[in-house]
Amino acid sequence: MLYVTDIHFYVVKNFGMRLKDYQKIWGMYLCNTDQGAKILKPVYMKEGQIWFQHSTKEYLYKQGFQQCSRFYVSDQKTPYYVHDGQIYIMEDWREGEELDYTDFQSVQEVTKLLGSFHYHSKGMSPLKGSDPISYLSNFPYQMEKRIIELNHFRKRIYKHRRLSDFDLLFIRYYPYYYELAIESLTLLESTSCRALIQKLKQDQYVCHGKFIHHNLIKTEVDWWIQDFSYCSYHIPIYEFTSFVNKTMQKSEWDTEKALTMFEIYKPYIGYNDDLELLFLSLLLFPERFWKLCNQYYNQRRTHPAKKQVEKMQELVEKQEDHKEFLKSIKQILLE
Repeated sequence: MLYVTDIHFYVVKNFGMRLKDYQKIWGMYLCNTDQGAKILKPVYMKEGQIWFQHSTKEYLYKQGFQQCSRFYVSDQKTPYYVHDGQIYIMEDWREGEELDYTDFQSVQEVTKLLGSFHYHSKGMSPLKGSDPISYLSNFPYQMEKRIIELNHFRKRIYKHRRLSDFDLLFIRYYPYYYELAIESLTLLESTSCRALIQKLKQDQYVCHGKFIHHNLIKTEVDWWIQDFSYCSYHIPIYEFTSFVNKTMQKSEWDTEKALTMFEIYKPYIGYNDDLELLFLSLLLFPERFWKLCNQYYNQRRTHPAKKQVEKMQELVEKQEDHKEFLKSIKQILLE
């Protein structure tokens, strides 16, 4: 039987490398090998999901997008190695700094990165053995479902004998965010938006799924995307809008910056005026408000209730800035 330290030497060997030494970081192993620094990671997902991630990365590389890590193929002829029921993947290690949302020069560079990623992912066909993940059939119906959930939360609250601090914040600010959600859905259901959504579905774009600062690394050479665990077929402008919203939360809801990001991104997707309307509709939807409510009322809490209240308080404190931002951007995009 192999000891823990022996296991890593054995697994790395089956990826065609010789392990010199390693250290454990964030549940992974930073390995010093005869082929340079690599990351060995035990994963807990189905093999078909890994094949789908591998398919995405290989397709991107063939199309000319190479700012992401690839899986090494093991002696088992798979993009992973299975030892005693445990699956391991191995990738190159890239050292660098995470994206800072307040550094707008970096944000613009990463906006180009996202546009290029989406552009080169178009039409990806998964390899044999893949278990494709797709949210295309759920969109935009998921937005309508979220509106129903918000209304359900409201009804549940009034059945509480005692209201929590989070309940009180929800009741106070619900009308503003619910109205935005309805306005968003109305635009999404317009003829032009529905037609564009259908075209984007047919184009078969892959989205990263967790395009946030932790997975965006500035190396000595260029920007690097890591962790494809959440990649799926999706509407690309949805992922882009999420990135804009995340940036705006750290940028005082600056209309000019949001529009600059949009001007950088849209040539990668095309469709011109129709894309502007779809972008606006997604900006209007109160995604963060819904997400915080969903985490508080539906999911097992990974953070204490106090933390959830703090996050909601932080969101609603910016309501006036958010309102002015949407007013300004609507005037510009709809003119």
